[in-house]
Amino acid sequence: MATPDTRNWFERLRERARGQIARWSALLDPGSTEAGASGGTAAEAERLALAFARFITGETGGFALRRVMAAARPEAFWAALEAFTDNIAGEEWRVVSRELLPLDEVESECRRLRHPSAWTRALAARHLGLLNARGMRASLREAMRRGPSLATFTAALALARMRDREALDWLLDHPDATALRSRQQLVALLKRFGRGGVSILREAISGWTVQSPIHLAAVEVVGVWEDHESLPALGRMLRAGDLEARVAAARALGGIGGRSALPALVAALDDQAWQVRAQAARALGRMPDPNSIAPLGACVRDVAWWVRRNAAYAIALHGAAGRVTLEAIARQRNDVFASEMAAEVLQLIEWERESPGGLSRVA
Repeated sequence: MATPDTRNWFERLRERARGQIARWSALLDPGSTEAGASGGTAAEAERLALAFARFITGETGGFALRRVMAAARPEAFWAALEAFTDNIAGEEWRVVSRELLPLDEVESECRRLRHPSAWTRALAARHLGLLNARGMRASLREAMRRGPSLATFTAALALARMRDREALDWLLDHPDATALRSRQQLVALLKRFGRGGVSILREAISGWTVQSPIHLAAVEVVGVWEDHESLPALGRMLRAGDLEARVAAARALGGIGGRSALPALVAALDDQAWQVRAQAARALGRMPDPNSIAPLGACVRDVAWWVRRNAAYAIALHGAAGRVTLEAIARQRNDVFASEMAAEVLQLIEWERESPGGLSRVA
C-alpha cells in the first residue's frame, strides 16, 4: 500500500503525465482524439508515475524502478519522466538520472541524436535533457552544432540544465544559430545555465558589438542575476550601443541597481530615442534617489507618451518628495499632457493607500 507521501507525489505526477500524453499524441498523430490518447499509453504513464513516486519517497529501490521502466513503452516512459523531472532538482534529479541512464531506451535516444531527421534529433535532445546525462554532453553538443534551429535550441536547453559552459561559449560565439528564436526564449535559455554562466555572459557583452538576439538576451540576463561587475560594460553600451542594445542596457542597469548605475541612467534620459528614455526612466524608479527626481520631472513633459508615463510612475516611487513634484506638475497648465499624467499617478497613489501593492506592479 502506498504511503501518504507516495500518494501525494503520484497525484501531482498523474495529471502532468496525462497532459504530456495528450500533447504528444496530437503532435505525432493529428487525427487522434483526446479520449484515444488517454487510453493505454496514459494508463501506463500513470503506472510509471506511481513507480517514480515510490522511488523518490524510498518505498522501492533502484532495481525495482529500472525493471518497471525497462518494460514500459517509450512514449509512456518519456511522458512520465517529463512530468516527474519537472518536479525535482539537485540531488534528487541526479539520483533518478543515475538509475535510468543505463536503460536501453535512453541509450537508443542518444543514438537518435545522429538521426537524419531534424525532428527526431530535436525530440531526442528534449528527452535526454530530462536526465542529468553528463556522459552524453558530447553527443548533445554535436546535435546543437549540427542544427537546424529546432535541434540546436532543444539540445542547448538540455546542455543548459547540465550547466555545460562549453555549450554556452559556443552559443555566444555563433549567434546566427539562434537568430530565429525570440528574445524571451533566449533569455530563458541563458538563465537556465545558472549563475555560474554570468562570467561568460559578461565577457561576451564586453567583447562584442551587441546586435544579435542572443547577445541582447545576455545583456538582460546579467541584469536578472544582478551582476555588478557588468556595470562598466553596460554603461558603455547605454552611451554608444545600437538602439536595441541601449534599451537592453537600461533594463539591465535597472535590474542591477545601486548608486553606481544612476549617472548612466540619468544621462540616458536625454537619449535621442524615446525607447531608451522610457526604459531609463523606468529603471530609475527601481532605485529611488533624490537626485533623480528633477530629471525625471523634466521627462514627464516629454513628447513621447511612454516616457511621460514611465517618468511619472518612477517619481511616485520616490516617496514624499516624489509626491510633491507630481503635485506641482499636476497644478501647472502650460503642458496639459504632463498635468494629466501627473494627476493619474497621484490618483493611483491614493488608491495605493487603500490597497497596497498596485503601484509597484504598474510602475
